[in-house]
Amino acid sequence: MPSTSTTATDLVADFTALVNGDPTLDRHAVFERLRHELPIFRSDRLDAWVVSRHHDVKQVLNGAEQFQPPQAGAGASAFGRSFMQMSGREHGKKVGIVAREMRSQRAMRERLTGLVQEIAVRQADGLVMGTPMNLREQYATWVPLLAIAALTDLPQAARFRDWYRTIVAGGSSSITNPGARQAALQARDEVRVFLEPIIEERRRAPGKDLLSDLVIAEYDGAPIPHEEIVSNVIFLLAAGVETTERVLTSVLRHVALDAQEWAWLKEHYTDAQALAAFSAEALRLYPPVSAFVRTVVQEAELAGVTVRPGEKVVSISASGNCDENHFADPLRFDHDRFKDNSERQFTVGGDILSFGDGIHHCVGSRLAKVEMAHALAEFLRRVARIEPVGELPPGEGFIFHSPPTLPVILHPA
Repeated sequence: MPSTSTTATDLVADFTALVNGDPTLDRHAVFERLRHELPIFRSDRLDAWVVSRHHDVKQVLNGAEQFQPPQAGAGASAFGRSFMQMSGREHGKKVGIVAREMRSQRAMRERLTGLVQEIAVRQADGLVMGTPMNLREQYATWVPLLAIAALTDLPQAARFRDWYRTIVAGGSSSITNPGARQAALQARDEVRVFLEPIIEERRRAPGKDLLSDLVIAEYDGAPIPHEEIVSNVIFLLAAGVETTERVLTSVLRHVALDAQEWAWLKEHYTDAQALAAFSAEALRLYPPVSAFVRTVVQEAELAGVTVRPGEKVVSISASGNCDENHFADPLRFDHDRFKDNSERQFTVGGDILSFGDGIHHCVGSRLAKVEMAHALAEFLRRVARIEPVGELPPGEGFIFHSPPTLPVILHPA
């Protein structure tokens, strides 16, 4: 029988291979072993502590005084100084500028629901039937991209598609690929140049959009610095698209391969509560952001280990979302799992960890819920069957995870 240390060494080696993109490994099997055998360990590959149990991941995400998003270097955001790099009163006040338009019930009722539905209807009406297509590129990307472009009232939404992917790849996921960071910084500079005249125009004539809200806002009697406006617009464009695009791609793959789940969804897509619960379960089992990077800023006890200032912690939310001590039968897609508390899953304190937690819980979580609901409903209204073209690629990527493409043929309803 192998020794405990040998077993731990092999498990760390499997984790490293997983980070490196080894397609032969079952990531859920690796995560399960980590939760049971090595709930905290030091990864040389990531130069960070790694935690995998639900309550440990939640502790890190909630512990703003001990753990904060990294400010620079591999694993840090490539947006510049955005809401993610702020804390305390400053974070609360500045994120509130956009929060009232992105997650308040009033905004949902008066503006967002209708806006997103209109976009989803238009995109679904344009779906090509009966011929091979990439459903990720031709549908899943566009609903959230056009929604955030409309909310910021920015032209040429298509230009942002390549920009935000490059910037995201060089942000938190650069902890696995530091070389991606330079490309991300270059893309950020290109976006800055693009935004420059638009920001100046909004200063002269602000409209009713998120960019104008940032331009005319003040903090402690002073305007929001220009660089922060740029950084936060880039943050909104990237974070506002990446999450929904990836989870939509993953869950459309899921129903394309599961005839029973597709049939259930066809029967229930007009039921808002059922669709919200389905969306929450999709986010739990197919989280687009599989892990969060934090820097230790105050010594803390984590899973029985003392972590010290300056060290990094990678919290694997995808593992926490499948922790058998928190979720029954966690690897089964259960569309009824959240039927009685689906709304809570899109707020701070929800059971799922896909939006983070604590003060940095995703400001666009409720917007993501609306986007998923309308994107799925309008798709289901028009499509009778999804026919896979060949073997559909599985999810890939360590930090950001989803199928890279979704080649299918759609058959009309």
